[in-house]
Amino acid sequence: LRPIHSTRMLSMLWRVRQHGFAARCRAMSTSAQQAATRRPFLLGLGAATATTAAATITFSVTLWPLADLLGAPPLISMSLGAAASAEPALEALGRGDLKDVARLQALLDGGEDGKGGRIVSLTGSSQSRRSFLLSHAAAGRPVFYLTLREATSTHALLSTTVQQLYAPLGRLGDFCACVGLYWIMLQDLVAHDPAHVRAVNFSIVLSQLKRGLAALSGGGKWEQGGWVLGGAAPLRPLLVVEQLHVPTDASACPGGDGLGPMCASLRQFLLSCALDLALADVVVTSAGGSPAAAAAEAAWKSGYGAGAAERSRLYYGATAVAFSQPEPAEAWVAALGRSGAGTA
Repeated sequence: LRPIHSTRMLSMLWRVRQHGFAARCRAMSTSAQQAATRRPFLLGLGAATATTAAATITFSVTLWPLADLLGAPPLISMSLGAAASAEPALEALGRGDLKDVARLQALLDGGEDGKGGRIVSLTGSSQSRRSFLLSHAAAGRPVFYLTLREATSTHALLSTTVQQLYAPLGRLGDFCACVGLYWIMLQDLVAHDPAHVRAVNFSIVLSQLKRGLAALSGGGKWEQGGWVLGGAAPLRPLLVVEQLHVPTDASACPGGDGLGPMCASLRQFLLSCALDLALADVVVTSAGGSPAAAAAEAAWKSGYGAGAAERSRLYYGATAVAFSQPEPAEAWVAALGRSGAGTA
């Protein structure tokens, strides 16, 4: 082998280095071109996403007043009418059942004039017996059954109220409940107090329910398998609330912050609908021997005036106390607000 001259070797090394440097430059140039090509696409995608989100939020915020003012009250009226039942076959009932249904209907009808609303405490016997009496006493009326057994948090209280309020509408009711949950999620993105968001929306739902009840005050009747507005003398709707002690008790547990004011709003809403505005008759059920039952008995004996409260002893240990004046009803409702009031 012939020896390689040092100058020639240096020249070869220089050319190799230049070649590597040029290759790296070409690679960097290609990467820069690719990045420049991707950058407008990513920027466009981000702008499109932001625009879509802004449009969605704007549309939802714009749609909310329309749904609150024009959509919810008529749908609630439809739901209460859809939950109404035809007159039962009373001939199939026993003598004791007939007497109990007649006594409960007399308490709900408001006495001789029938003009004012009533709020009734139905206690004792079994839950199935109380439900049986109410289903017959409420026949022919628009009705809203609210069971609060699952209402152990602010979100659960709101969601179970909305679901049961629109449930008689079937798939349409499911859609309404889904839209309500969607709006709550949007508000959670902005607000950082979930309990406050639920409390605000709960008060809105109660306001919508009150307007739905007012829409039914024009009268109606059970006809051809459904509730028909207008024409007949108005029958006040019936609101039935069961297991009210569950959210009240849960408000005293860890994580129950915010439940107390929401339960208080519900209790005062029931008083207002029944006694102040006469939009509906209200029945609140509870177990026999509970503090709520004792409070209803004490309010009945309190002597607020003739006809302020009436009591009727029913078969199988049930007792109904009807309040037509706010004073004894408020004393009873205050007892419902204490933890453990509905349990035996």
